[in-house]
Amino acid sequence: MLIIERTHYYAHPGHAAQVLATRRRASQVRIAEGLPGGQIMVTAEGGDGSTPDVVWQCAFPDAAAQAADLAARAASAGFEAVRAEMRTHIARFERQVLAMAALDLPSGVRDTALDGHPILPRAIHFTSGAHNLLGWLHLPPGPGPFPCLITNHGSGIDKGTEDTSRPGTAALLMSWGIASFLPHRHGYGASTGAAWREDVSAPYGTAEYDAQLATRLDAESDDILAALDIVAALPEIDATHIGVMGSSFGGTTTLLAASKTDRFTCAIDFAGAAMNWDRTPALRDLMTKAALRVKMPIFFIQAENDYSIRPTLELAEALANTGQIMQSQVFPIFGANNHEGHLLESRGPTVWAAAVRRFLERHL
Repeated sequence: MLIIERTHYYAHPGHAAQVLATRRRASQVRIAEGLPGGQIMVTAEGGDGSTPDVVWQCAFPDAAAQAADLAARAASAGFEAVRAEMRTHIARFERQVLAMAALDLPSGVRDTALDGHPILPRAIHFTSGAHNLLGWLHLPPGPGPFPCLITNHGSGIDKGTEDTSRPGTAALLMSWGIASFLPHRHGYGASTGAAWREDVSAPYGTAEYDAQLATRLDAESDDILAALDIVAALPEIDATHIGVMGSSFGGTTTLLAASKTDRFTCAIDFAGAAMNWDRTPALRDLMTKAALRVKMPIFFIQAENDYSIRPTLELAEALANTGQIMQSQVFPIFGANNHEGHLLESRGPTVWAAAVRRFLERHL
């Protein structure tokens, strides 16, 4: 259970600046000795006058870690010297030790410590039509059942690739108490079937390419529905709280899959069709009609310097007056070029995490 230690410092009159400077030195000593620096806060306007002048706090994964930290402080001559100085500047000192209580949201989203927990997925084999598929399941620590996101890759998971389970995104979701399942759609990674370029063989920008791509991605979205069937049957997963998320081709197939069922609780489309939107009217039409059929809350996300931000702008516009629960956000430029902007989902979770977590807290 996550433990928060918080210390309150009430300064002698005229000593608030010295208390802050001394607390900063204390944190510097902690860092020099290999302990976390923690966070320092000062009184701001708007309180009722009873707040301390300076507050320090630090989070620990459990009570044993906090006790070990206290012991390290007690054994540190440098830290004791700072404590002695602090005593000359304060009229009162308080220490609080708090255990984090979950918000107990219906979505099941909650802060989850991953310290010491392996980010190691379980391989799950399943079928979609004639195809044998492989997916990777990441579970947070604890007994479950967990809410889950089916996360969908773009076109980059080639046959034989070592980039298989996308543990970075999975770890972020796990830290929110969310399981994730990454299915390799047919023709990708370890799954059977023709690679997408075998089915989409016409030159880019032609009407034939447009028609072939729309047909291929629509078929791939059926693999996501097969993944939903598998995940919903797992005892570790709460089948009433399964969402779907993806980027690029994975964003497109996320939208298409969400339009074919009401079993997902929410959907998040990162940059779906951004590389193709401007030159594929058939795909645009397919995705727009799909968006109008979606029944669950949906969030469209891109970076400003993606290949095209028209997918987010135009799909959001199509849903604007329908009563559908919809969010859209174009984040500031991410990286030096269009391709780096296109990879916002996999490369930039620190940019989008807060917005996506708020969406999932409400809708997963």
